[in-house]
Amino acid sequence: MIQLNDLQFTYAQSGFQLAIEALEVAVGEKVAVVGPSGSGKTTLLNLISGICVPDRGSVQVAGRQVEAMSDATRRSFRVQTIGSIFQQFELVEYLTVRDNILLPYWINRSLVLDHAVRERVSELAASTGIEDKLHRRVTRLSQGEQQRVAICRALLTRPHLILADEPTGNLDPRNKKRILQLLFDQCAEGEITLVAVTHDVNILDGFDRTIDFEQFRIEENGGGA
Repeated sequence: MIQLNDLQFTYAQSGFQLAIEALEVAVGEKVAVVGPSGSGKTTLLNLISGICVPDRGSVQVAGRQVEAMSDATRRSFRVQTIGSIFQQFELVEYLTVRDNILLPYWINRSLVLDHAVRERVSELAASTGIEDKLHRRVTRLSQGEQQRVAICRALLTRPHLILADEPTGNLDPRNKKRILQLLFDQCAEGEITLVAVTHDVNILDGFDRTIDFEQFRIEENGGGA
């Protein structure tokens, strides 16, 4: 699903540089990325999704060279192929919960919004415990509820790849377990690949692999970081 080769990226203002010689993630694999703040974990997700473009090297996702695409093509590819769960959620404040979940269909005309999609919104909302909040504006939700909206939005299109930045960071233990199980079930059902950045070492056992980003050391799970 993902192949990174000879990758280098630098933030011009800060001078921070990320360099990855090689990284591969298989189709259907669940990979956790751990490491200290500022080590480049979120930048890795942004490079995979095409939000950032490397200074050198290649990023291949689902057989496509991401860095070779135009900005418009990358945006379209991202909406159709990748479900992104952002650490800051990136919800639209003036929209309802339902419309925030449906946002990929509002911004990409190639996606067809039909009855089945609307039914899936209701199913995802029920599975995350926010079915009674679909008509509320997201500004009236708690942080944990907003996070669940973002997760529903990422899963709606049945993407080939889910990129999650601290997907359980604002959830209580009960909802953390519920959301992780939903993510893992969706991955198994649709052979979806999952790459999740996390600081929570208690959730690592559910992943196939853990990447320690500080040293870029790849460890087979067990769960150590």
